[in-house]
Amino acid sequence: MRSLKLASVFVVVAVLAACSATVQNFSNQPFPADVAKLSMAEIEETIIETASTREWIVQREGEGQLTATYAPRSHSAKVAISFNQKQYSIIYADSSNLQYNGTTIHRNYNRWVNNLRQDILRAVSARAALAN
Repeated sequence: MRSLKLASVFVVVAVLAACSATVQNFSNQPFPADVAKLSMAEIEETIIETASTREWIVQREGEGQLTATYAPRSHSAKVAISFNQKQYSIIYADSSNLQYNGTTIHRNYNRWVNNLRQDILRAVSARAALAN
């Protein structure tokens, strides 16, 4: 009986651990050198358009500072996006229903943010290439 309880606890812990991961922040991600020829306004516009295609709601906080919120179903994730003509960062800001405990979060959060990171890099790089 005791071993059955212990096994049950182990299974529950294993399942919960499989659903969570360490929060990924992307600090100072470099843009390709040719992005420097884009204005800050062009970079901001590209980031906002790119995030919107994945249903992130973006608010401008100041020069080179955005806040983006993604809210699928009953979850929500909020990130701070900072950028200049050389690099950008995406940093965890807040969430709900994602089991955030200060270190770990539901694994879907990292997928959402990584997709956003890749999309931003791709879109800003493409816009810079077209500016030649």
